[in-house]
Amino acid sequence: MVPVKAMEPRWSYLSWFPSQIRNSGTLRSFDLSIMRIGLVIEYDGTDLHGSQLQATDRTVQGEIESVLPTIFGKQVRLYLASRTDAGVHGTGQVGAFNVETELNDEKIRDAINHYLPDDVAIVCASRVADNFDPRRDATSREYRYIIKDRRSRSPFSRFRTTHVRHRLDDSAMNEAASRLNGEHDFASFAGPATPSDAITIRRVEESGVNRNGDEVEFNIRGNAFVHQQVRRMVGALVRVGRARMDGSQFQELIDRAERGLAKDLAPARGLCLTKVNYPGADGTGLPRTTRDRATIR
Repeated sequence: MVPVKAMEPRWSYLSWFPSQIRNSGTLRSFDLSIMRIGLVIEYDGTDLHGSQLQATDRTVQGEIESVLPTIFGKQVRLYLASRTDAGVHGTGQVGAFNVETELNDEKIRDAINHYLPDDVAIVCASRVADNFDPRRDATSREYRYIIKDRRSRSPFSRFRTTHVRHRLDDSAMNEAASRLNGEHDFASFAGPATPSDAITIRRVEESGVNRNGDEVEFNIRGNAFVHQQVRRMVGALVRVGRARMDGSQFQELIDRAERGLAKDLAPARGLCLTKVNYPGADGTGLPRTTRDRATIR
């Protein structure tokens, strides 16, 4: 009989760890300095209840925080750059946490990914400055919204696009989107979770609509966004694309700056946080520290 080769354990990545860590199952026996680790995070938001931690529902923050004690031996708090709602996706969310470790960047990324569910992944991990704040240090955030405007729905893209059965006038939508550029009070596009006394002035650096076959893409970059701002902008732009609103009426939504004025809320599934921008960011999308990273021995 031919002997059957034993299967390699799924957690074989533990072979990277120094023998002291493998034997003790914790990092507490090491006298290590605390370092701040930045993450670029990708997720399919279909089955997630947003990015921020919640008591009972699955979220991006909750999924990542739940696996960190297994790797680092203690509870670790993760801080995120941008809040996304339930059903919204992310390819460029940024987070950071403090930890004591001598694992290098690649091993931190791979260790976290080993334990994460299939709908959340770490694209890269990198040591960042000790005072790096993912939210406050960001200079801008970029979002993309995709609409499929063909007669029949698409089973293959149903979780990443919003289906509109009528052909949209993407040129008219692009002209209207250009009116969003600059600094405005976007109170008309603020969702119900925006506090009544919140400042709703934001700066849009670039926005536009383009067509790719039967998909219409709205891309926007701004310093920050209020609750549901992008989805309510898309809802208004779809009205423009269907000739139910003209450019001047769209402009009125911006100029009047009245809560509840933009009533059309586009579904969450078409929206994706694609990038968070920082001064001095390298190819990873994270601002690198000048201090050397600790490497595995």
